[in-house]
Amino acid sequence: MDKKTFIPIFQNDDGAGSAVWYTSEYLDNNYDLQLVDIIKKTKPKAVNKYTDQEYTEILREQVPDNFCLYPFTHFQLDPDGRARPCCKYKVGDPTWQKDVPKLPDVNLDDLWNQDEFQSLRDQFLRNERPTGCKACWDEEAAGMKSMRLVREQGGKEHPHATFYHHIPRLYPKTLDLKLSNLCNLKCRICTPFLSSQWINEIKILEVNDMGDHSTFVSNSREKFSANPENEEILKTWAKTIDFMEFYGGEPLMQQEHDDILKIMVEHGNPSTTGLYYNTNTTICKEELFKIWQPFKEVYINFSIDDIEKRFEYQRYNAIWNESLDNIQKYKELAIKHNVNMPLRLYVTVGILNVLYLKEFVERMKPLGIPILFNMVHYPHHYSIVNLPTKVKDVVKEKLLAIDFGNLLDPYSPTIDNITNFMYGSESNPELLKTFFHKTKIHDEFRKDSFSETFPELYELLKDYELT
Repeated sequence: MDKKTFIPIFQNDDGAGSAVWYTSEYLDNNYDLQLVDIIKKTKPKAVNKYTDQEYTEILREQVPDNFCLYPFTHFQLDPDGRARPCCKYKVGDPTWQKDVPKLPDVNLDDLWNQDEFQSLRDQFLRNERPTGCKACWDEEAAGMKSMRLVREQGGKEHPHATFYHHIPRLYPKTLDLKLSNLCNLKCRICTPFLSSQWINEIKILEVNDMGDHSTFVSNSREKFSANPENEEILKTWAKTIDFMEFYGGEPLMQQEHDDILKIMVEHGNPSTTGLYYNTNTTICKEELFKIWQPFKEVYINFSIDDIEKRFEYQRYNAIWNESLDNIQKYKELAIKHNVNMPLRLYVTVGILNVLYLKEFVERMKPLGIPILFNMVHYPHHYSIVNLPTKVKDVVKEKLLAIDFGNLLDPYSPTIDNITNFMYGSESNPELLKTFFHKTKIHDEFRKDSFSETFPELYELLKDYELT
């Protein structure tokens, strides 16, 4: 579905609901819906008049069960200049890096209206399940509330807004900007696609299964400003954007980040716009708080998956005590500069840390910061689905013993969700072999030791290393 289809509809809107009528006709004719019929029945003078609540319920039934709002409302920019509808779309699919439009060869508007997005919109309106959305389908099969469902229950929460605001929306409502892979850490669950620190290591080790080395080098260069059209496009988009996410690399190292926020302050509505960051806890600069002050809220997710030596192993180059100090600084500077700043611990659950989550929760409780879990999907060999069944049983027992108090974030997968996800697929022996192989070569390069840093986990897994 081409968003530009709706331009004449909005241009012809006489303020008396014609945009709703013409949008309904278009969607009915192209996607076999019954929106026009619903409008006729709910007109004030109609004999069969419905209340607003009844109208909403009838309209909700028209939203396809597999529908997702992301391709209609959200725009994600990757470090290589590609765009996706969300961060989990085709995650871990290296073939998708080829033959797609990218910055700076095209502009933001070209990416928003590219064929890939149009095809996805069509599929969701036809109640299909796109294969590129496997991550969400897998999480839903485990009983989790996937990204698709978190966003307005897949469009069913506010069906009038879905059909008459979001689907015909000419510009994105939310942005996710990964401006480059510039980063100061080499996290085990990361790749050179998202961290510049990885590039030299995989080159020396001659690791060739992570993608094209030249792409990773290119990813270190920010591309938004390379095409001067993008600044003008963002000025147009700014008026309708109400939420912006910044990831990395490390987002607080991106040079274009500050320039983009200045555009939002001057041309958008910062007092009604939220910002959202995943940061690795190594950077806390007071000048950033001055930039953030005009915005409605600034969510800071601290990417911390474990404690002490295990944290430093998984988030290589980070120092545990410095990270704790920075968390405290965020609290203090938010108060000093009057920034509305909700904080969360963003814990990515994979093979390396799942056994230790109980210890992690107990250690972090005194901070009083909500905990939000996220599942590793890629690299595939770090996913907890690949643990042998006997190991999963031990992990499950430990997980069920966790007492969060009131610190589990309402948007987080629960422990039941995590265990269901873990048991949702059989262990893949080949991926377990890959886990051991990758662990060994990077341990040797970094002078680390998996067995010494994770002795309990190693004891559970060591018998599977050579099988």
